[in-house]
Amino acid sequence: MFRKLIIAAIVAISFFPSNPATATSHGKTLSNLNNNDIMFAQMMIPHHQQAIDMSKYAQKNSSNREIKALASAISSAQGREITQMKYWLSATKSPATMGHHMDMNGMISDKQMKELSALKGSKFDKAFLNAMIEHHQGALEMVELLNSTKNAEAKKLAKEIIRVQKAEISSMKKLLAKSA
Repeated sequence: MFRKLIIAAIVAISFFPSNPATATSHGKTLSNLNNNDIMFAQMMIPHHQQAIDMSKYAQKNSSNREIKALASAISSAQGREITQMKYWLSATKSPATMGHHMDMNGMISDKQMKELSALKGSKFDKAFLNAMIEHHQGALEMVELLNSTKNAEAKKLAKEIIRVQKAEISSMKKLLAKSA
């Protein structure tokens, strides 16, 4: 799956001009965003949005306060990151999407989202934790697009995503083990 992402990324890069994106309103902090940084934002915004949507289900369908707290933290952190990445796209006058569909690691289907939303209690908890672990692992693979960034803000975001999502994966695995 990661190989597909890299191939799709290379194909997508060929559709962008070779000059780095420049922000006119944010000065130097966004002036050196490159094509991978922009593509990362275009892909990660819907990826994060799905995690927020899944977390909303957790607030309604889980009776486990640890899972609800985790879901709240996921929504908060990823909401802030979405705002940041939308700003990158706006400031660089980049489209909000890539203009074509890309499979993103860790995303669950609409059917799976519907099934998840219908579950309650411990059945929900187990399905949520398994889906969110996979979702976070997908995000950790996607963040590799920022490995070559020269932009300090993008580097900081990449480090934060890695730090937070690895910690959340560890927490979710512990919660999953408790529920077994």
